[in-house]
Amino acid sequence: MDKLKPVEHGIKALVFRACAWFLKRGQGEFTPLDGNTLRKVLFLRPEKIGDMVISFPVFDGLRLKYPHIEQSILGSPRNRAIITDDRRFARVFMYHKNLWKDVREVRAMRREKFDCVVDMICDDSVTALFLSQLCAPGKPRIGVGKFRFRQYYDFNYDHRMGNTGHIIQNTLALLTAFGIDPGRINPYAPPCISEGDRQTAGRFLQSVRQTSGATRVIGYNLSAGSPTRLWSREKSAELVKRLLDENPDAMVLLIATPAERSRAVAIQTEVGGRSAVVPENQSLLQVSAILSGLDLLISPDTSLIHIARSFRVPVVGLYSRFMKNFLLWRPFGQEHGAVLSGNDDNIHDITVEQVMISVHEVLAEMRMEAP
Repeated sequence: MDKLKPVEHGIKALVFRACAWFLKRGQGEFTPLDGNTLRKVLFLRPEKIGDMVISFPVFDGLRLKYPHIEQSILGSPRNRAIITDDRRFARVFMYHKNLWKDVREVRAMRREKFDCVVDMICDDSVTALFLSQLCAPGKPRIGVGKFRFRQYYDFNYDHRMGNTGHIIQNTLALLTAFGIDPGRINPYAPPCISEGDRQTAGRFLQSVRQTSGATRVIGYNLSAGSPTRLWSREKSAELVKRLLDENPDAMVLLIATPAERSRAVAIQTEVGGRSAVVPENQSLLQVSAILSGLDLLISPDTSLIHIARSFRVPVVGLYSRFMKNFLLWRPFGQEHGAVLSGNDDNIHDITVEQVMISVHEVLAEMRMEAP
């Protein structure tokens, strides 16, 4: 699929050049919107799960200041699982990359007569640009991270203009368009988890603690969306053994997608006691409920890092050396916890020793912060 990306981008560039004549340009001088006069706001976030998770503080910040505003979201099949039942949103729409389905969604969004549309994609996106103009014609368009398309938005916060903050801080900055100080908004905003899922996760974690005799649970996520972010089974098993040897009061909970579950089971069988595998057939929200009860999470660069940090769970993340990705997406609110590869393409050269050093640093940092 990655090989088709240049083709997709090329087609979108041609469409943009052919249709740019009808796009409405933004205001020259922007005055912050008065939230008291707004009824409905549409957010565009048709991206991955992690992109949606780091956006939750924005929705909560707007609701805190203006609780009367109905917030709706345009997501994608990739992040549907984290938002479908989220009480933050009055309506949830989907961008399918299917012409007929997407035309129906645009019509449905237009019928809502939104007072404002917020494009949360932190980059220049032809898709988001057209959607921002079609879904709420003539209404203010708020953007973040726009550069080439800045002229088509009434407000834009571009983090590249001298700011290298975390992606959460950069995204929160768009609240200034509503006259809200982003520095006063809580940047930790977890997914909406049902009470039933919370209770089930609590019983499971209590059970594995009692079975192993451990007082702490360290989660280790084996899975990632790309082979470049996967460790070998041998290296993963070595890490689990080191964690158990150096933390005698802890057990390790292995987290894996269905496709990676057999690898997790094999590692659990190899290392034996004080280890377990997350139950089968868990939804993303059920896994999130389990994450909320961990004492530490170790994971390659995936959405689970951001979900865990939204619950303030300490995280050790494994990253490639690609600095834009690392600087923007490192574990939020931690001085330590990012383990960098020696190359830009994968995390395969990260050693178990590097991870263990980061584990000790993060645990020490959290002990210093504890009341």
